[in-house]
Amino acid sequence: MLDEFDIDNIDGLSNFIIDTSRKATHEAISKVADGSFAHTMQVDGYDAPVHMEVRLDIKGDTLLADFAGTSGMSKFGVNCPEVYTRAYACYGLKCAIAPQVPNNTGSLEPFQITAPDGCILAAKRPAPVSVRHVMGHLVPDVVLGALHKAMPDTVPAEGASALWNIQISARASDLNSNLPNREVLMFNSGGTGARPAHDGLSATAFPSGVSTMSVEATEHVGPITVWRKDLRAGSGGAGALRGGLGQTIEIEPRDGYDFYFNAMFDRVHNAARGRDGGNPGALGRVELSDGTALRSKGRQLIKNGRRLRLSLPGGGGYGAPSNRDKSQVAADIAAGLITPEQAKSDYGYE
Repeated sequence: MLDEFDIDNIDGLSNFIIDTSRKATHEAISKVADGSFAHTMQVDGYDAPVHMEVRLDIKGDTLLADFAGTSGMSKFGVNCPEVYTRAYACYGLKCAIAPQVPNNTGSLEPFQITAPDGCILAAKRPAPVSVRHVMGHLVPDVVLGALHKAMPDTVPAEGASALWNIQISARASDLNSNLPNREVLMFNSGGTGARPAHDGLSATAFPSGVSTMSVEATEHVGPITVWRKDLRAGSGGAGALRGGLGQTIEIEPRDGYDFYFNAMFDRVHNAARGRDGGNPGALGRVELSDGTALRSKGRQLIKNGRRLRLSLPGGGGYGAPSNRDKSQVAADIAAGLITPEQAKSDYGYE
């Protein structure tokens, strides 16, 4: 390209792209209503619920997101460094306000993000932050909830948001068997919130965008069997637009092995809320296949012959369920996304 255009460097082009992106983002912010817009959200946390709170102050082409009022730090690794919070807050805001502007320093600078030192979203050293994504991936939901008040009919309902990662440490049941240790990491996603004009996406990561390996590849690298990995019928929140579905996953150690797993899950006690009259998505569950409840966070043991069952949360619905087109309800029943009983109770469909 340098030869084609007979230039010595691309500094000028780089500066042009960043400056133009900055101006375009400021222009996009200027089209949002001025005012102060607050929103709160409670999530599971580790050993106690976490209160997230944000206030958006929008004036002209400037926007400030302030997380004052958010819960303090945890003694466990769900704390977020401020830079992580800033990244995901900017991401949520940019997706809604300036989605067509290239993603670079210039397009992110106009979003000012602050959080009080020592809150769970601005952790101070030496606070543990090893599973910061569990809180950090929920930041866009609370930010978009505030932005919805300034930009109606623009942002989705709340979703599962935080990935349901499973870190598995397979160990020989008999220490004298000489079977090798194995480590497996699976990325799994619940449902996204319904959008103003579309149903939510099922088993899709947002805001992270992460996907996982196939079951076949996962079983190839670790001594586990994935007996079930399918959409969780009925988990999407009812609404004029339905929330995306979560998944049901069952995993068992193979002969000769037990496994420990590190649970890093949220939305087990606090569901993804619907928007504008939509219903919440289904809560997540962590249990054995016989229904024995397990913890949603922390290291736990699955003995040989037992199965771990994860029921991933669904996304919230958008708009009143009574406004959903009856043909869409019928299509959901036919596809197995909702049961006839849910169609009757949630949508009045018979």
